Amino acid sequence: MTVFRCMVVLAVAFVVTLAAVPLAKRIAVRIDAVDYPSNRRVNSAAVPRCGGIALFLGIVAAALAYCIGVRFFGWRLNNLYIIRDVDYILLYLGVATVFTVGLVDDITQLSVKPKLLGQVVACSLVAASGVTITAFELLGSDMLAWLDYPLTVVYLLIFVNVTNLIDGLDGLAAGVVAIVSLGMFYLMLSRGAYSIALACLAIVGACLGFLRYNFHPASVFMGDSGSMLLGLAVGIVSVLGVVRGQSFTIMLVPLLMAAVPVLDTVSSIVRRLRSHTSIGTADMGHIHHRLMKAGLGQLRSVLVLWTCTAVLVCAACIMDSLPTVVNWVVLAVLAIPTFFVILKFGLFRPVLRHHYDNKGRFGPRRPRERR
Repeated sequence: MTVFRCMVVLAVAFVVTLAAVPLAKRIAVRIDAVDYPSNRRVNSAAVPRCGGIALFLGIVAAALAYCIGVRFFGWRLNNLYIIRDVDYILLYLGVATVFTVGLVDDITQLSVKPKLLGQVVACSLVAASGVTITAFELLGSDMLAWLDYPLTVVYLLIFVNVTNLIDGLDGLAAGVVAIVSLGMFYLMLSRGAYSIALACLAIVGACLGFLRYNFHPASVFMGDSGSMLLGLAVGIVSVLGVVRGQSFTIMLVPLLMAAVPVLDTVSSIVRRLRSHTSIGTADMGHIHHRLMKAGLGQLRSVLVLWTCTAVLVCAACIMDSLPTVVNWVVLAVLAIPTFFVILKFGLFRPVLRHHYDNKGRFGPRRPRERR
């Protein structure tokens, strides 16, 4: 794979996304898909939220550039990593479906159930296209091989939703996805999966083009159409290049790369379950909100989370070449600073307070009576 081809795919995704953002902003304003300031938002001015349109166009344009290069300019990528039968029409339909569901949500504010149903349909289409984990197939269990499909759907849903939930500050989601995709790019090159490596660069280029308008102070938000699209794109790349055809423990590599949004998602789910509210209910308890409450401000909070993601991506890339036993040791070592982060910023503090104040072993606590 030549540097020229990499630069073409990266540049096309960057330029098309950059050029399409003003169009996406005009569409959002026209249909009133705008985030107005409120007590649940950090923006102090009205910001259009359909930036996912630009991201979608950028990624699709990069894919078309690759197809044109193969068809008319004799691009030949000698993939050392073999990608078995994938139905690219179904794969595109899955990606287009998750983008469409996100766009409808940006416009109409879907409730949790139809939104989740749309995500499941999109991820199912991707799995049906042949993009599957093949974990049970690797274990040699033909009778249980069908479980690879639901496992893949769940795995992709994780990426779709963690990216969706982390999209709370200017440039945060786009930067995190770009950093994770760069890590994936390195892993694809090390495996000789050059076609998938180009897909990673397409994601990076789209994110960088979008950051021109989304970095603080943002003039456009990616919305659910963008965050869900990027989450599914990263999930697909990780399934094809990192998980598929490898041992089951390799699934930890992309999840470790996305550890910041994954940790935030787990915290959010537990917090909402313990407070008896819907999982889809928005709140101000995310890790980026807690960093801001700690006095870092929006820009520095984003830079801190970008840095944490970059460190985890480097660790994941190193782990990829180490024996399984050593990987578990590395994970144990990384768990130590993670514990202190949770303790410092109180990610689960409201959850624990609710537990001990209402369901402690000494029974429900009542307000102390005044004398």
